[in-house]
Amino acid sequence: MFAARHNVLLLLSPVAVLNLRRRLAMGGRGNPVNEPAINVRGRDKEDGSAPRSRLRQILPREFASLIALAALAVMLTVIMLELQTSATAYIIGESHWSKAQQYASHVLHGYAASGDPQQLKLARDALRVPLSDHQARLALERDPPDLAAARQGFLRGLNAPQDVDRMIRMYRYFNNAPFFRDSVAQWRIGDAHVIALQGIADEMEAAHAAGQVTAVQTHAWQRRILELDATLRPIEAAFSQSLVDGARMLKTILTVASILLFLAIAGVLILILRWSLRRIHASEGMFRSAFHQAAVGMLKMKLDGRILEANEAIGEILNCPPEELQGKLLGELLDADALARIALAEDRGIDWTLCETPIEQCFRRVDGESRWLRWTASMIDSDTDGEDRVFAVLEDVSESRRLGEEMRYQASHDAMTGLVNRREIDQRLQQSIDDARSFGDAHAFLFLDLDQFKLINDTCGHVAGDQLLRQIAGVLMLHMRSNDWMGRLGGDEFAIFLDHTGLDEALHIAERLRRALSASTFAWDGKRFNVTCSIGIARISGEQVDASDVLRSADRACYQAKEDGRNCIRVYRESDQLMSRRRDDLAWVAEIREAIVEGRIVLHAQRIEALHGPATLSYEILVRLVDAQGVVYPPDRFLPAAERFGEAVSIDRLVIAMALRQLDDHPAHLQALDLCHLNISAQSIANPDFCSHVANLLDITRVPPAKLCFELTETAAIGNMTRAREFIDEMRRRGCKIALDDFGSGMASFAYLKTLPVDVLKIDGVFIRDLANNAVDPVLVRSMCEVARSLGKITVAEWVEDRALIDRLHELGVDQAQGYGIHEPCALDELIAATTTHKAAENF
Repeated sequence: MFAARHNVLLLLSPVAVLNLRRRLAMGGRGNPVNEPAINVRGRDKEDGSAPRSRLRQILPREFASLIALAALAVMLTVIMLELQTSATAYIIGESHWSKAQQYASHVLHGYAASGDPQQLKLARDALRVPLSDHQARLALERDPPDLAAARQGFLRGLNAPQDVDRMIRMYRYFNNAPFFRDSVAQWRIGDAHVIALQGIADEMEAAHAAGQVTAVQTHAWQRRILELDATLRPIEAAFSQSLVDGARMLKTILTVASILLFLAIAGVLILILRWSLRRIHASEGMFRSAFHQAAVGMLKMKLDGRILEANEAIGEILNCPPEELQGKLLGELLDADALARIALAEDRGIDWTLCETPIEQCFRRVDGESRWLRWTASMIDSDTDGEDRVFAVLEDVSESRRLGEEMRYQASHDAMTGLVNRREIDQRLQQSIDDARSFGDAHAFLFLDLDQFKLINDTCGHVAGDQLLRQIAGVLMLHMRSNDWMGRLGGDEFAIFLDHTGLDEALHIAERLRRALSASTFAWDGKRFNVTCSIGIARISGEQVDASDVLRSADRACYQAKEDGRNCIRVYRESDQLMSRRRDDLAWVAEIREAIVEGRIVLHAQRIEALHGPATLSYEILVRLVDAQGVVYPPDRFLPAAERFGEAVSIDRLVIAMALRQLDDHPAHLQALDLCHLNISAQSIANPDFCSHVANLLDITRVPPAKLCFELTETAAIGNMTRAREFIDEMRRRGCKIALDDFGSGMASFAYLKTLPVDVLKIDGVFIRDLANNAVDPVLVRSMCEVARSLGKITVAEWVEDRALIDRLHELGVDQAQGYGIHEPCALDELIAATTTHKAAENF
């Protein structure tokens, strides 16, 4: 049945819908006696599909024929009118031609006797008209035609400027056409006589100029002029008559063509009308059955909502036979809330204008079940009693609404734990902030982070980790209040909202949750794990700007709880110094990221001076950050925050790339350079991809690896000995040198010299700055230098703030010195420019 109904709906057209609505308004289903019924379910080819297919093919052909005939009629009319207008232009031109010729003959006749030069001038002016037309004709008969000369000739022949182009077109394309061909022939004959008339004028002018004119010559000239004039008059008449005959012929052709085209268009229109009538007749029966066999529900109602007729589809949807629906009011089927939304005031029926666009409302079935229907209503005129009717189309969307609600749930909830997800958390927090701002409410927000979750996840696998998260969610939900809610932020982080709760009460609830988790254990594959958490608490009030403020505050408090040993609770307060430092660090992290993107990380350099042997060019690359206002910050202002929040790797990568690029761009400086020191952070050493990244940079640069020295702090190397050894081995294999920075600050500095194959030891500045003021530091420095020398390593003294220490360092065996007493750091560009200039001066 559904397939048959679907096929019926596919054939609906605006004409058929109008016909269906009108018949529904009349209260009947058509006349089964006068009009054949159509079996929609089992229609044979002869009675249904074949005629319709044939008619669909005929209709486009008929319309195309109609359009072609109409276009042909317009085109013929335009052509005929253009030809008639062109012929009229030639007739008018011939009038100017003949008048000028006759006037010239008359004046020349008098000039023959008088010899008056004024008369000769008038005659020549008159002859210019036919002679100009003659020149225009000759220009058109050239190959190719000289259109510009022809246009000038016709204009000098006194033809109207607006007619010149059509005269040219007519001569070019129709000079061999009937009638106009005869006119052109007469034109050529007339031109010959005009030229002869011009010759007589030239002959008379020469004779009069010589003073040898006799009476006999005068009479002879006058006779010849009269003979030419007499000869030209019938030629001129024949030219005009030929064009007139042609115009009459065109008129006749246009009349006949118009009659034929009218008959053809009328015939096509009759065919289209017959096709339309057959189509309507063939489809009426089908549309009478479409109402009852449609896949969607249909109702015909009075204006008060009383149902006059219902089809089988709506009966199935509402689980009620169509016959029983007749006579019921629409309000009896609608849910009370749904009816209230479309009802008129004072119980005056239904506002049908609200139903003209699709709306979804809840309908009640006979068995009490609710169904959601999308429906529209249209007002239709009645041809019988004059009372308007309402025609409604209804579609069951209950399943689609269920799927939509399920999708909305999935979009707002975490699939693993069933808790609300980060997107929904942000929306709910924003709503709570807005409510607090409007009504003065106060709430609390808990940021809960599991301790050592990564250990369980790595030890037992991700499946165990997922199960642990579900267990944690279940444990926490058991100890929460009914008006609070909980969500998963991601990973092992959870969010808990405490409705209308102050910080003291929130601290009590958080402690209860922490104890509940601490008391629980997680068992997996025969192993048992204790579960603890760190919790940060933030107050929600109207003072926050958005949800990110709340999350940031609670995250800072949770981070502090982890730093304080985990399995504890911390409350975010603006006055706390630790929280303030955390807030400053986050601000620096944001500034660092923006500076990297905007190119506000710049390189400075500090020279390292050799204390033995010839002077060399060595320096350490130092990083600076320039804020948006142009203020330059040293590394101790932003690097601690970068290291705490994982941005040190990005800075290291950027600094190495920038340094190599600048060295690559200055080959003269690179040639003079002995060693360039580059610092590597502990995070970069621990990063598994950092070593390969640096190796790739070295592969694409022209900087010799032997001119590079990577500095690792003692604590960084010791903190990740395996990664440090891998990095050192790879860089030394490529020819780079390795320096151990801050040497002596660790408790086992000398011991690690056995396992770390470094080339340079940079003695920590704590042993250098007070070298002249105590007896211990010189002994330690000397011992470091002796050990380094015995192992073949170079020593560099850091923090040399006074050049007065140079001699003492030299005495203790230090190889190189670095500090503000040696060189105050400057921009790397400046150092490169200065050393390049100095090198050029030496060469000079």
